[in-house]
This record gives sequence, structure tokens and C-alpha cells, in this order.
Amino acid sequence: MYDADILIKKLMVFYNVFTISELSNIIGVSQPSISGWKKHNYVKAIANKCKELGIYNEIFGDLTHSKRISVNNNTGQVAGTIQGNQTQNLNQKEDESLIPETILDDINILFKLAIENEKEDDLIDLIDEFIFSTKKELRKK
Repeated sequence: MYDADILIKKLMVFYNVFTISELSNIIGVSQPSISGWKKHNYVKAIANKCKELGIYNEIFGDLTHSKRISVNNNTGQVAGTIQGNQTQNLNQKEDESLIPETILDDINILFKLAIENEKEDDLIDLIDEFIFSTKKELRKK
């Protein structure tokens, strides 16, 4: 299930703003309305606004489609299936990887456990929150 708070944070990251007031000015929605979206978990209102702004896929894209990403550590190839039959392949030399292999292994284990326990969306939400707060901290420096 979607969470309005996470979606609003994704909007803030997308527009590179830190307050609901700044976001409201950019997207043309009053600050109380955005607070209401958050308080009442009005995901549909957020989705409609994102469609109107032409940013639906940027905000909802990785939440609305089941994705499975596999990593071939030998070749450094990453392949993911997105929106059914459309396949995206990203090739990268193994020595150019920015993420340590041990971290990727841990993330894969976490996703396997989350899928087994039907908690994949919860894990994605936690990762999104971590990424958002880390970006915010790094921007302060």
C-alpha cells in the first residue's frame, strides 16, 4: 500500500525542497492541502497532482510496478523487468561499481526475506526514507 508521507517526501526530493511550504509554492497546492494529504493518507490526490504536473512516473514509477532486479557479479550487468514485458539492461564494468559487493549481497538477502514475508513494500518504504534523510543531511554539508 502507498503512503502519502513517503510520496510527499519523494516530491520534496524531486523538487529539491525541504519544507511543505516550498513544495506548495512549486506545485501550486496550498500548504494545508498538502498537510491534509499527509494526515489522511490521500494518495489519490497526490497521484492526480503528479499526473497533472507530468511527473507521475518519477514519483510513482518504482512503487506501482513489480520490479525484480538481478545482479550478475561476474559481468557487472544489472537487468530489471519494468512494466511487464519492457526490459531495461544497464551494463557497467565491475570495477566501476560504486556500491561495495557486500552491501549488494546484504540488500539482496533483505529483499529475499521481505518477499518471503510479504513485506517488500515495507522494505522499499524504509529504503526510500533512508535515502531521503541521507540526501537531506548531505545537502546541509
